[in-house]
Amino acid sequence: MTYFGFLLLFLVPPIAILLLLVRNVLGRQHLLALALLIVVAVVYTSPWDNYLVIRGVWTFDRAKIANVFLWRVPVEEYIFYILQVLLTGLFTIWLMAGGVRQRGEEPSQHSET
Repeated sequence: MTYFGFLLLFLVPPIAILLLLVRNVLGRQHLLALALLIVVAVVYTSPWDNYLVIRGVWTFDRAKIANVFLWRVPVEEYIFYILQVLLTGLFTIWLMAGGVRQRGEEPSQHSET
């Protein structure tokens, strides 16, 4: 399996499901937060990932990647950073929107009395 295949099989489907689950609550503030987290993840993770590849701590099988690199790391790894943030961010949004409720529990209604 290629790295792109891994991403398509294990990250894209749950992200698509989560997008469907949060579509009614996903707002501009959520999208901005996700975008900021993606930037932080890429900026923070990229130097370490590249350093570890340079030092030989790990490598990427060239037969399983697209052989398009940003510095020493394949583009698939950067896509992984982005998809991982989307997965965890959307999951958090789903949880905060009441995604997990006790059996029989109704969504809370905010009313001023």
